[in-house]
Amino acid sequence: MLLLAFLLVAQAAQDGPEKLYGDWVVACDNLHGCEMTSLQPGDQPVPEDDSAWDAGMSLSRDAGPAGGFTVEVWAPRKLSGKAVLKIDDAVIATGAADAENVTFKGADAAKIAAAMPNGKQLALLDGSGVAARISLAGSSASLRHIDANQGRAGTVTAAVAKGTRPAGTVPAAAAPEKIAAIRPSGTAASVPKAMRAALEKQSDCDGLYDGAETVPDVETHALGGGKTLALIPCGAGAYNFSTVAFVLAGGKAVRARFDDGNDGMLVNASFDKGELATYDKGRGIGDCGEAQTYVWDGTRFRLTEARAMSECRGSTNWLTTFRATAVFR
Repeated sequence: MLLLAFLLVAQAAQDGPEKLYGDWVVACDNLHGCEMTSLQPGDQPVPEDDSAWDAGMSLSRDAGPAGGFTVEVWAPRKLSGKAVLKIDDAVIATGAADAENVTFKGADAAKIAAAMPNGKQLALLDGSGVAARISLAGSSASLRHIDANQGRAGTVTAAVAKGTRPAGTVPAAAAPEKIAAIRPSGTAASVPKAMRAALEKQSDCDGLYDGAETVPDVETHALGGGKTLALIPCGAGAYNFSTVAFVLAGGKAVRARFDDGNDGMLVNASFDKGELATYDKGRGIGDCGEAQTYVWDGTRFRLTEARAMSECRGSTNWLTTFRATAVFR
């Protein structure tokens, strides 16, 4: 049932910032920064003895007239020696490997982007042979999607939808919103047994641990200004642990407010250095799901980053769909 629910969410995500094209997913955030990432091939056989298909690749492009490309390829094994990137039979770029990945920027990344639309397969080779294979099915449509989102279609800066209009006609990159955040301070309040029971009942979480040998502790964190974040346990699956967020002040607790419509039910939540993070996995291997990061502004939690991957096809590179900058005080 959980997998079915996630698949329905994944289908709905096609109307959101993420788009699926063949063996690629692309997303552009609220500032028109865009990234596309490869998936396991969906319509071609993958040889069982060829682990190179377990690789991944990302291509991102900054917004604005001068926005450049960054390409990163991850191999399923440690790379050795010089890395050579080929599209079909043509060598496009070479680079220095860093453990299991290699990154291309500037002119090399632009060459890769230019060659991808007409290619069928990308390969990364090192001193031991082929380290990574990437299907390029859908990469052209993904690049075209980026062209459209960033206002490049019909300009000389477009990757696919090329035209004659000058680079100066591409919209300038926008600056991220600055969110005034409270720096955590003070000592976190405790949650008495009676209060916990009341909050569990209010959240429909009561009874979940009846008969259990151990019951998860309530996690509390000082927010500053005499307020405390309390994460009330509310069930767990094989790889997701749910909690409900409350804010304590003056011996009273209210359900935490979020500016993105989150109702306070969080998955795999953590709080560190003023950031409340969630990480909801669609599968145990973490190749699909969604994640958010928030900061506390004194009255509610404000979203500073959202990432998602709706396709459960081998990519642990979740794409950024929202960005803002926290300014702590």
